[in-house]
Amino acid sequence: MSEQNLKYETENRSGFREVLGFEIAEWKPEYAVITANMEERHLNRNGFVHGGVFVSLLDSAAGLCGTYCSVPGNVRRCITISLNTHFMNPVKSGTLRIEARVVNRGRKIFFVESKILCDDLLIATGQGTFRYVLGGENEEGVPAD
Repeated sequence: MSEQNLKYETENRSGFREVLGFEIAEWKPEYAVITANMEERHLNRNGFVHGGVFVSLLDSAAGLCGTYCSVPGNVRRCITISLNTHFMNPVKSGTLRIEARVVNRGRKIFFVESKILCDDLLIATGQGTFRYVLGGENEEGVPAD
């Protein structure tokens, strides 16, 4: 990933991304890894990380993996069409690693498989369909501003 694009993604955090608290660990064409430290704010009333946090992290990594852009200063954007999630194990704390990869892509639509790991334990998986918007289908992206 270009340093300028990583800087843009790091500096232009949305409010919701701040709530999730994830960082981009790896980003390249059709692949992304994000990490997130689970804190008390992520827990449900039973003391486990809320399922909505898992879904949001899967969605975030999946969108990133399909929108990598190597052109400095440009971005690619998408929206989620559908996201199917399976929960395997609960988590109370720790650092999550969310991996996502594009499994197929058309001109406007792409399909992603993703998973969440905590250490070596599989926490959740997701399969999603995403649509490029605002010029996101262009490999070179569009100016960020």
